[in-house]
Amino acid sequence: MNKSQLTRIFAKPPELQTRRLLLRKLAVSDFADMYEYSRLEEVTRYLVWNPHPDEEYTERYLESVQTQYKTGEFFDWGVVWRDNGKLIGTCGFTSFDTAHNRGEAGYVINPAYRGIGVAPEALMAVLDFGFNELRLNRIEAKYIFGNDASRRVMEKCSMTFEGVLRGYMHIKHGYSDIGMCAVLADDFKRIYGTARFYERKQAGGINFLKVFEKDWF
Repeated sequence: MNKSQLTRIFAKPPELQTRRLLLRKLAVSDFADMYEYSRLEEVTRYLVWNPHPDEEYTERYLESVQTQYKTGEFFDWGVVWRDNGKLIGTCGFTSFDTAHNRGEAGYVINPAYRGIGVAPEALMAVLDFGFNELRLNRIEAKYIFGNDASRRVMEKCSMTFEGVLRGYMHIKHGYSDIGMCAVLADDFKRIYGTARFYERKQAGGINFLKVFEKDWF
């Protein structure tokens, strides 16, 4: 997968539907739903960015995201709760290393929807997409050390804890240790076989991927 291919894919990210979620391209109209959780200190405590100060800031951010999609520099999906159409977070890739066929995944979920398996459900769809459509060899995810909840999400999705990168990133007011988890394509396929974790629709609404039905989230 080269950069031009990634640009074409993420300029108009395909919609991925799971049992309870829809992963779709973020829109400027999502600003109120995004601000609802991005303004919270509990959400940003273990992230590299600070709480959004107001809805206008969030709206401007989403406007900038549209430009990043077009230039192939943004690889996140909006995570939507299918029952009510509400944006409840984001999940996708933070970066790619095309030379080594590697991607880094990340996610943020509204606290009102935590504790019910939303993050693993979204992350499994992203891992599935990364291995089966982007043909990546390795997908990794990092977390600020101490964020045990995020590590549990990664491990629930069969990512292996590989260790701690000491003083790896300067975040907000100081250097932070960063935990690393990862899964390889061979391991993912060995564990899950031909099971799929999302449904994707072609034009006309024809489903061509089988959804993995096991209720383990």
